[in-house]
Amino acid sequence: MVIGNDGVALRDRILAALFERLRASESTLVADAEVSEQLAAQVDWILDRTFDRLGRPGGVERPTAPAAHGSGVGEKRARQNIHPVDSLSAATVLFDVAFSIISADQDTDVSPADLARALNASIMSAVVPASVGYVNVLLERLAVAHSEERLGISRELHDRVAHSIAAGLQRFQLGGIDAASDPRLREGVQLFSAALDETRAIALDLRHAVGDKRLDEALHDYVGDLDDSGPPVETTVEGAPYRLSTGVQEEAFIIVREAVHNARRHSGAERIRVHSHWDRRSLTIAVSDNGHGFAHETVRSGALGLIAAQERAELIGAELEIVPGLGTGTTLTLTIPRGRESE
Repeated sequence: MVIGNDGVALRDRILAALFERLRASESTLVADAEVSEQLAAQVDWILDRTFDRLGRPGGVERPTAPAAHGSGVGEKRARQNIHPVDSLSAATVLFDVAFSIISADQDTDVSPADLARALNASIMSAVVPASVGYVNVLLERLAVAHSEERLGISRELHDRVAHSIAAGLQRFQLGGIDAASDPRLREGVQLFSAALDETRAIALDLRHAVGDKRLDEALHDYVGDLDDSGPPVETTVEGAPYRLSTGVQEEAFIIVREAVHNARRHSGAERIRVHSHWDRRSLTIAVSDNGHGFAHETVRSGALGLIAAQERAELIGAELEIVPGLGTGTTLTLTIPRGRESE
């Protein structure tokens, strides 16, 4: 199997033809010098892999940019607001251009099928990790947006809703109304007090986030800040914790936080446990309680809390399982595959 000896000239022809096609289509990948340089380095890397797969190195001594391949490419393009369609279109054009030029080279003795397989495998080995990196940046942006939204809601609950409820209670107290003499008034005051406590608790919950911490650290801090109005919560860790991508950590934290909140408010449990198991392949977090539990058939279809938790899990590629036991408690288990970007 022979590849032409003048590898540099072959690559330069491929790169020139690729850029010409991309300029004609007004691709954003050739509209900026920095992005164009990164694209050229990525093409070099892909052609290197192609020639290696064909059993013949291309023979090019050319410096490669640090982010010529892998998730870093996708992350950078996401931050530059380059749409993934542009990258996928460029990959299609590259296959067409490289296949045509290499096949037409007189010094090339490679079957079309072998060349097509090698090119496709090399291009996909660059596209897949870059796509993962792109998605991670979008998840980070989503996490930031959710965090800002939660803080806004928290302020509204604390400054307006809780304040209004507290003002209503004060009217009873300052107006000289004797709630003890009327069962209905007494019940109303109790409902007001419970609503005020619940509103303040929700406002506090919404302020918690992972931020710069690891997920296990954020969960430990969250549990440590819980008040005494509900059953105690214990956190246990098995294995060596590692940092997940920002978006994954934040979404997982919200799922666990809501599970703990619901267990404290509604399960009638005496104790709640948050156990995380970390290994090389995945992270599993189980929130379990010894409360009254519930039967599957009693869950309302379309229950917003369960739907939101499931949607968050799907967003980060995780699996969510809820195992209720009527009279024996409930366990929510979140399993998150470990991504390449985990530290």
